[in-house]
Amino acid sequence: MSRRRQRHEWPTANNAAFFQDLHNQAEIAATPDAKALADTLIDNELAKCGGMDDMILCDRGISNHIASCHVIKRVRDRVGLLQALYWRARQQSAVWDLFSELVAQGLVDPKALQFPIDFYCPTEAVGIVQWHLVCFGLPFYENQVDCDDQPYELWGARPFNAPLRWLATMIVRGCTGDAVKIMKVVTESRCLGSLNMEAYDFYLRHCKNRCFTPNLDEGKPKEMGPPPFGFWLPHNIPVEYWTEECIELVRREYVGKFDNIEYVYKKYFGFPDELILLAQDQEEYFAKHPDRNAPNV
Repeated sequence: MSRRRQRHEWPTANNAAFFQDLHNQAEIAATPDAKALADTLIDNELAKCGGMDDMILCDRGISNHIASCHVIKRVRDRVGLLQALYWRARQQSAVWDLFSELVAQGLVDPKALQFPIDFYCPTEAVGIVQWHLVCFGLPFYENQVDCDDQPYELWGARPFNAPLRWLATMIVRGCTGDAVKIMKVVTESRCLGSLNMEAYDFYLRHCKNRCFTPNLDEGKPKEMGPPPFGFWLPHNIPVEYWTEECIELVRREYVGKFDNIEYVYKKYFGFPDELILLAQDQEEYFAKHPDRNAPNV
């Protein structure tokens, strides 16, 4: 599988510590320009979510934090909000790579992107596929996290499963006929880690109806609600954009949203290339350091 980045995108238990214990040096190290960039990014992402009452369960930690800042007039936690944004962005980056591979192999029709998705109430078919996806090691780990081992401070009441909901919806809508091959690509890509056999066995025993009928209209919401905090994966792309040139523009626009989050995160904390390597710096970095592996944080 060809990835656009030379690293594993989904943040893992091994590098979760990278997202923790940053408060002590962060506000001291961040420049005024970096703080301004962070505030602009956070404001824009919060604005997309509607009001605090509209935020879904995976955003509960974030909405509670913002609400308490308003009540007691304290400064909001830039570090916690940036951690949430970057962790979620990396999850979506992994899912985007996987979706792109499925499209490239002709297993999923990209026209699945043309309708909005329902973040709140999955259909039975979407739920079946999402359950299967959660059996892979990286999302499975996040669904088992307890209150004492949360990857970042504003984790919330539920893990951030919106990327898997998105991917499951794309698969049900766009499946071109062979769901077994789709899951084979998911397994071989390792974008979501290795299959957790205990979780998969539980899925096989308890999910009796594991078949679905591809349906381009699957998972359309009755009314368009706000997305979760930091969600950037594309959907609701009008059908008139389905030319090869326009699809590439859509790809650049939405991947560019991830690249911007990563840029702000790196600049705010002052991380070197050895920890976070931006997309535009990859080619030059590996030309200078051909013997080095990609930063895997």
